[in-house]
Amino acid sequence: MRNIKIIGLGEVVVDWVAELPFFPGPDEKIDAISENYFSGGVTANFLVAISRLNVSCGFIGAVGKDPYGDFLIEEFKKERVDVRFTKKKAKAKTPVNFIFIVEGEKTIIQSPHMQTTKLEVSDLNLNYIASSNLLHTSIIHQELTEKAIQIAKSNNVKISIDLEAQIARRGWDALKEILLSADVVIPNKEGAKIITNTKNPQEAANTLINQGIPIVIITMGKKGVLITTEECQKVIPAYDVEKIVDTTGAGDTFNGAFSVGYWIKEWSLEDSCKFANAAAALKIQSLGARSGMPTIDMIQKFMNERKI
Repeated sequence: MRNIKIIGLGEVVVDWVAELPFFPGPDEKIDAISENYFSGGVTANFLVAISRLNVSCGFIGAVGKDPYGDFLIEEFKKERVDVRFTKKKAKAKTPVNFIFIVEGEKTIIQSPHMQTTKLEVSDLNLNYIASSNLLHTSIIHQELTEKAIQIAKSNNVKISIDLEAQIARRGWDALKEILLSADVVIPNKEGAKIITNTKNPQEAANTLINQGIPIVIITMGKKGVLITTEECQKVIPAYDVEKIVDTTGAGDTFNGAFSVGYWIKEWSLEDSCKFANAAAALKIQSLGARSGMPTIDMIQKFMNERKI
């Protein structure tokens, strides 16, 4: 079996994206500025960001046996993401998310099929996971995640976890075993505060480190990212861009670029985060979660032009 360096376990969805002049109130109708659909999903976007940086990667997950599912798998293939363990489920529906953009900032309505369109534990391939360098997951399907992490840990595969707010609401007790298995946890600021019941990213990060997670990187949007380990805590500022078009996928782009820098190229935490911030800055200048995801040459050019 061909070795894939980074594997993502999680979700892939269709994103219907509408740009709006403002968010309407109850019983209000407005005209959209534009309407488009794209391939998306937190874990899927993460892998596309990695593939564009010329690192082999594969998706473990499911779609419905329907035209949307066909579309998502073909999009993966175009991006050179391995889909040998992406299953079409005959009795499931491919998730479709609705995303509304106002002045570059997003609101996302997630499909209920993200929870129900999933693999069985028996679908997991031990050798596929065991032969990789890194397993990355969003914990959307917890039983699958627990089994995949068990396989990874038994084979010295590193574990990376993207913790978003809706998953963090399950609570520390429900997620403790998974989170403490991680080599790095990368929550957004709301996810970090919710899982720790704290009021700011610094306090949340310290709480997670004190629980035993070795590296915590909290993404904070325009404020950059907060790196925390037992030895230090440091903010890596975001890059300024002239116009933010769409922040959808910015965190996924950051996570993918960071994973390439830190786990594959073996750069320092700080250098990996600077590289990942640059990738996210380039992404947010295009509409759609993946449209602006850059190549390594684009990132290096961008960083050379802007010193922070």
